[in-house]
Amino acid sequence: MDRARSPASRNRFAGTLLAGASLILSAGASAQPSATAPVVNNWAELRQALSACWSVPPNTEGSLIAFRFGLDKTGALRGRPLVTARRLTGDRDARKRYEEAAAEALSRCLPVSVTASFGAVLGESPIRLRFVNTPPMAAYQLNSNITIFAPR
Repeated sequence: MDRARSPASRNRFAGTLLAGASLILSAGASAQPSATAPVVNNWAELRQALSACWSVPPNTEGSLIAFRFGLDKTGALRGRPLVTARRLTGDRDARKRYEEAAAEALSRCLPVSVTASFGAVLGESPIRLRFVNTPPMAAYQLNSNITIFAPR
């Protein structure tokens, strides 16, 4: 992160990125699952589906962004995802592309088609999702705690 910027400037920049991400996510919130999308039946399949939707922008090595959100029993987003952490690297454009790519991954993937039994679990579980552009390492991948590493 550019440490030469004032805290107010950094907050305005982050606010601008979040506003753009919110627009992207709210646009996809009313969409229907794709008829050709696989039906998700467990956490591992959800992790795999989310991973397939993420395109990692170039020149963002070392970046990460974490969201907390919920899905309803049909696999649709409940409300707006909350950004709970971010570490963005690269120049201003690279940082912006990384945040937008993460928001677009959620927009492309959600809603997801789910089985009735997994939908019941989703309706009760907050999801913590991290998109990480570092070499893969052991990550806490238990149920609704999902870390997706950039492909190498």
